Amino acid sequence: MKQYSFIAILIAAVFVGSCSSSKQATSEKDAATAQQVNEKIQAKDYQIDVDYATPARGKGISLSYGYNLKIRNDSAIVYLPYYGVAYSAPYGGGEGGIKFGEPMKEYKAVPQKKAGDWKITFKADTPDYNYDVTIDVYSNGRAYLTFNSFQRQSINFNGQVKL
Repeated sequence: MKQYSFIAILIAAVFVGSCSSSKQATSEKDAATAQQVNEKIQAKDYQIDVDYATPARGKGISLSYGYNLKIRNDSAIVYLPYYGVAYSAPYGGGEGGIKFGEPMKEYKAVPQKKAGDWKITFKADTPDYNYDVTIDVYSNGRAYLTFNSFQRQSINFNGQVKL
């Protein structure tokens, strides 16, 4: 009987040891991801691949591959869909969606209380619309984008910082 209890204790010890080493590997991976995200944001050279849109009214929409926001130095390059109400439309209807490559105004990247989290804000004026953009980036690389405009209803997007 003692032999069986010894084997059970040995198996439990191996199991507990393997769980703690996997937690350590996961926390090291999380720390590396947070470091990469921080470096990209501080360098003002990052891309957020967007996979989900949430209009001001209606249900959220899963998006296919290819929609993104890129920050390169002092410019924002945006290729996103738009679902919502436009209060005014450009002459000729415009391109549709949120598509521009413009210099950013009032760009701010502020680290948050939780290590690795950022709040980024900027303004972009396009020939058709003016946008106030807010991006919440988390240490795991997930991002939550909000586009506000006087000419359109606001819309939110979820995405991932490309590492």
